[in-house]
Formats: sequence, structure tokens, C-alpha cells
Amino acid sequence: MARRFLTVCVCIAAICLVTPGRGPSVEDMFVATTQAAEDAEGAMCLMPDGVDGPPRGGQAEGPPKGGRHVRSSEVASGFSRTDQSQIAIPKSSNTDGGDLPPVRMVVDPYPSFNGVVVDSTNDLVMMSDTNRKSLLVYDRSAGSLTSKEAATPRQQIMGPDTGVGFVAGVAMDPAHRELFTVNNDVEDRLVVFGYDARGNVKPKRLLYVPHQSWGIAFAPQRDVLALSVQTPNMYVVFKRDAMKFDAPVRSVRGPKTQMADPHGIYFDETHNEVVVANHGNFRPGELITSYTAYDAPESRQERSGGKLDENARGKFLPSSVTVFDGDAKGDVAPLRVIQGPLSQIDWPMGVAVDEVNNEIIVANNGDNSVLVFPRTANGDVAPKRVIRGALTGIKGPMGVASARDEIFVANFGDHTALVFPRLAGGNVRPRRIVRNAPAGKETSGFGNPYSVAYDTKRQEILVPN
Repeated sequence: MARRFLTVCVCIAAICLVTPGRGPSVEDMFVATTQAAEDAEGAMCLMPDGVDGPPRGGQAEGPPKGGRHVRSSEVASGFSRTDQSQIAIPKSSNTDGGDLPPVRMVVDPYPSFNGVVVDSTNDLVMMSDTNRKSLLVYDRSAGSLTSKEAATPRQQIMGPDTGVGFVAGVAMDPAHRELFTVNNDVEDRLVVFGYDARGNVKPKRLLYVPHQSWGIAFAPQRDVLALSVQTPNMYVVFKRDAMKFDAPVRSVRGPKTQMADPHGIYFDETHNEVVVANHGNFRPGELITSYTAYDAPESRQERSGGKLDENARGKFLPSSVTVFDGDAKGDVAPLRVIQGPLSQIDWPMGVAVDEVNNEIIVANNGDNSVLVFPRTANGDVAPKRVIRGALTGIKGPMGVASARDEIFVANFGDHTALVFPRLAGGNVRPRRIVRNAPAGKETSGFGNPYSVAYDTKRQEILVPN
């Protein structure tokens, strides 16, 4: 029982960060230490205690029996052996009070890619990780079609001080050397880091955002960020340097917008347009409660002007891509809508615009594909190209980006991100594969599990994700 609890401790200890060239990655440490813990019989476990100052519990005198301590040479980003404190581990579940070991646990020790963004100026690519709660930055050319090993990131931002949680959208600002990510569902905040940030570091600033913010679109010329927000069916625009409780400068929201559970968002400054990918789950305003710190005092009655429709019901709409004027504000109709069976749009997640070649690129999660449309496409129209099939390796695509005549796809269904030539179409192999785990490692698929249930008839554990 004690050895199983060590697995949990190691999972928590994996909060520390590793930088390339100074030792194994945090995932390698997690796996190696977990395997070593299988034979451990000791009753001590090392726990992270932050990177600032000495540990509260003092330094251990020696490794647990059958295990080992993490040495400073094995960890980077300032997290060393002196940053560890001890916690007593009960050897059985008969202990009165205190921590009890689990009978068993299901955990994926590797990152799960979500959002992806490319900085062509500095040849960098950044991806969000919902599983280990981190940001990973790679060289733009990282990855290989033949390698079975995980690619080494240039840096990883991860740990309790970072404020990175259930992260979704990402953005990069080469001019101000800032990295952005937004937490969806839980923390309701956007966190900003410098380009050199790594490890368990505090963000430069944070911004409290509407609940269920998902995608980020950065517009460098306007110096603003646009965030898609799921349940209220809207997107909001903030100043780039907004912080804490700063309000958005404008929002687009209402029945005329035709947005329904928006996710991916892209600000095309070349053509002054905002492109939004919608799942199609629509909830009318009468059913939406307070969604941000800005309107928390409002009631549904106040928001509806006293005309609350108690018969209002949500509905499922076909997935779509809506395109708005870049200066849109309030309840306005989109300029164009791509929607219908010919479009093949099915649970679109990330969306990007190739502003040079006038194409809209969609990460189509529903059927494991990438769809490419003419930028001016409107109505129920077929895509120009579709990347789909077993050879592509696309599995649960979440994020998509376009840069340097390449298309980047972040998979959530396995431990990979893929890079295709811009004109790729059909069942084709990617040009490169960026792995965050050795080839063949399964993923649990955990995104944001909140509860579990046990099916006694089938003897299965059900996890809503």
C-alpha cells in the first residue's frame, strides 16, 4: 500500500520543471521515480515546497529504502534537493486519521497537447498541456517523422506558482516577448509570462476572464487579445496589457451573432476579420447565469430587461465557422457563415487563417481531420482540401496553426503534434511528428474530470471528462 501511495507523491512532485540540457524531463523523472517506487518499502516521500527559500520540513538524511532522493543535478529551473520536504506515508489503510494510500490510481505522466501557436519571427512553437498543466515551447523545426522518442522542449512552464491549470488557447507576442494562455472551466484567468520563463514561476501578470474562456487570438497591430467564451456564445476583446479585473474593451454577443459554444478564434488583421469555430451547443441568454466578475451582481431578470422567458430551452445546432468584422461590437450578424453537410465541419476546435494564401484552416475534432476553406467561403460549401486518414496520424485534433508554409496540428488523442506541408491533402503522412512521450504510450484522455461513478452491472468506472 505504501508503494502505491509513493506513486501519488511522485505525481505531485512532478510539479517541478526541467529545462533542456540540464537533466531529464519532468515526465522522465515521473516515470523513472514511479517505477523505482514499485519496490520501495520506506515510509517517506519527497514533496515540492516551492522554489523560493529553504524547505519547511528540512532536508532528508537519506533516500527511502528501495527508492532515492531527487538530486539537484537531475532537476532544473531552481528546483533542487534543498527544495524538498518530507511527508509521512502510512504503510496501510488501517492508520487512524491522516493520509491514506489509494488502492490503485490511473494517471498519465505525460503532457497532452491542446492549443498551438507559432512565432515565425523567433522560430518557436508553443503548446498548452491540459494533463500536466503546463506550457511547452519547442523550436519550430522540432520533431521527426522517424524518431520514436519524445522531442526535447526548449522550456516548460509548470507548477503551482504559475497559475497554469486547465489551459486551452495560447498566444505569443514576439515584440513584447510575452507568452499567453487562458484557463478554461476552472481558474477563469489568463496568465502572461516572459519569453524566458521556465519552471515553477509566477506570471508577469494575470487577468480574470469570463468563465469558460477557451481560445485566444492576438492582434499585434491593434495590441489586443480576443477570447472566445463558450456558454455565453460570445467573444470578448481585451487590451494586451490588461490585468486583474480590467474590463474588456468590447464584446460580440447575442442571437444575431449565430455563435454557439465557440472554441477556436483567430484575428485576421490583414483583412480585418475575426474567425470563430462553433461546436453548435446553443443556450439562450435567459438560461445563462452571471458569467464574469463584471456582471456578477446581475440577475437573469435584470439582464433580460424584466422579460424573462421561463420557457426558453437550449438547442443543438450544426457546427459552424462564423466570420465577423474586426471592429464588430454587440449583437451583430457575422459577415459569413460556413455551415452544413458539405462543409464537413464537426466539432471544430482550433481555427487559423493563412493570411497570405487566403485560407481558413480548421482542426475538425469530430472526425479527426483538418479542413481547409477559401478565406471568403460562405454557406454550405465543401472545403478546398481535407487532411484525413490513418497515415496522417491526426487523432483528436485540438489546436491548429499556420506558419512558414506549414500546418501545425496539436493532437489530444495521443501524445503528438503533427506538422504538414501547407498544400497537404488526403491521407498523407505528416512532415514531422513532435512527440511529448515515447511512441506507443497511451493517453488516459483526461481533460477536466470532475466526478466519477461506478457501474456495478458492468464493473466499470465512469469518468465524465
